[in-house]
Amino acid sequence: MARRWIRIGVPAGIVTIFLALVGLIGGFTDVYLIGDQISFAGLMMILPAFIAGLVAAAPRVEGGERHEMRISEAATAAAVAGAAAGATFALAAVLADWIGDERIRTVFLNVTPALMEFVTFGLATAIGALAGVAVSALAGVLGGVLRVAPVSIRRPVTAAVIATLLFGFLQRVIPIALDQLSLERDWLYSPQFDGLTWIGALVVATVAAGISVLSTRFGTRLRGRLAGVTGAGGPMISPARVIAGVVALALLIAAPLLLGSVISEVLGTVMVFALLGIGLNIVVGYAGLLDLGYVFFFALGAYSLALLTGATLNAFGIPPEPVISGSLNFYVAIPIVMLIAAAAGLLVGAPVLRLRGDYLALVTLGLGEMVTVLVGSPWLVPLVGGPSGMRGITDAAIGGLAFRDPQRFYYLALVFVGLAAFVSWRLANSRVGRAWTAMREDEQTADAMGISTTRFKLLAFAIGGAIGSLGGALFAVKIGSLTPASFQVLVSIQVLGLVILGGIGSIPGVLVGALVLVGLPGLLREFEEYRFLAYGAAVVAVMVLRPQGLVPNVRRSRELQDEETAQDEWAKAADEGETPPENAAAAGAPT
Repeated sequence: MARRWIRIGVPAGIVTIFLALVGLIGGFTDVYLIGDQISFAGLMMILPAFIAGLVAAAPRVEGGERHEMRISEAATAAAVAGAAAGATFALAAVLADWIGDERIRTVFLNVTPALMEFVTFGLATAIGALAGVAVSALAGVLGGVLRVAPVSIRRPVTAAVIATLLFGFLQRVIPIALDQLSLERDWLYSPQFDGLTWIGALVVATVAAGISVLSTRFGTRLRGRLAGVTGAGGPMISPARVIAGVVALALLIAAPLLLGSVISEVLGTVMVFALLGIGLNIVVGYAGLLDLGYVFFFALGAYSLALLTGATLNAFGIPPEPVISGSLNFYVAIPIVMLIAAAAGLLVGAPVLRLRGDYLALVTLGLGEMVTVLVGSPWLVPLVGGPSGMRGITDAAIGGLAFRDPQRFYYLALVFVGLAAFVSWRLANSRVGRAWTAMREDEQTADAMGISTTRFKLLAFAIGGAIGSLGGALFAVKIGSLTPASFQVLVSIQVLGLVILGGIGSIPGVLVGALVLVGLPGLLREFEEYRFLAYGAAVVAVMVLRPQGLVPNVRRSRELQDEETAQDEWAKAADEGETPPENAAAAGAPT
């Protein structure tokens, strides 16, 4: 077993080395989260070891049953994994010191004397390396013990840690809200170090843990009171989801009033990407069609609105009016834009009806790349301005009330997100949604049962495209001008990432994914250059640790749990040279 735990710890140590080489440790030694003791750099140093401890203490699956480790066994496993992670990183530090940081810096620019001093705790290299191994082992033990702790302890502790770190990260955001409310903030955030004070951290952790305990304790009682609250023939609404939904709605409405115009600008972008996510969630989450060219509908909505509302060209040497131009009001143009996108969705879907999986992803990826090339092409300069783009896009005004102000635009986008979410939710619980589910699970069986897979595939592309075009139209209004640089294929990857992160098939998950992948990088400007690294890391972490997503769809979560259990049985049987169980193959394990 020790070899297995070491195999878990060594990759975690390699991840720590990578974080140091890209600058996520040495570049943030002065970014403090709590007091002047806990910094972002220190968190990055111990986080891989902590996660290794969590993984090492994961329950074993034997005979289709999960067997939790005893706390002593979990602590031992986690300590070995954490120590292995620390030893791997310590070996790299000793090697770097032996070679010389100046020579290493000719290749790895972030290996600075400040980094070496930080990772060795200001001690001699050998002693500092040993101290690092001990700290990593301790971090692993904490992760392992937390993994096997009773739920009544694990939930409040996890809530307290996450809330405290989140408040520490948002040290440039929450003080603005406190100032807006004329509340004292020096007790919560240190004027000297910017991060949380220890008193503030204790208060945040206590409140978060208390909320977690209360929600668990009164969940059963509230569940009984809500026993009659059901979806259309569906399961009872979870009390936790009801409470979370009410709190989230209140926060969404109050956010611009509390956070000011600068942060409202970021939140407006979050709402635009939430719209894109809701549309893509219909295609990927409901219908199971992997679309990597969703930027096509984003661009189509933006440029269609610009042409219908009388935007002008930026290109020099040609008349400013496009060859196709209208003078419609924003609210008149929006239905036309969505109809155009729905028709385009039908045209896009028709040629790829027989494709699925990776083949469909490659074809749609090519489509997304074509859009970027076309809108920047000299051939389309008279229509969309080519590389110079378009300007003078109309505001979404109602009477004398303009919506280009960040706070007002946020509310406009929030209304459209609410409408799109409602439509998506109703579709998911309708006959159409059930047909999409059947088609996603087994297309051949669905076809044999009389479901017109062709029709429902085209419907998914059309509806998803229409909602995506709405996001593009709002983006055009928000920016006021368009250039091809805004419609790179990376937008498709970003939107797919937020759908996966939040939970495929989950509407609340889309909103959470947009907030995490779009909102946090926008608020944490110092981490801007690591944005795509964070995207990749977040998606990988979710796929490994929580494949159902942060806010999963209940049905999808159960399906993934059954598949994981069956695949674990298959892997164990294969390791022991036995015949893999039949249910593992049925659940998608290799055969």
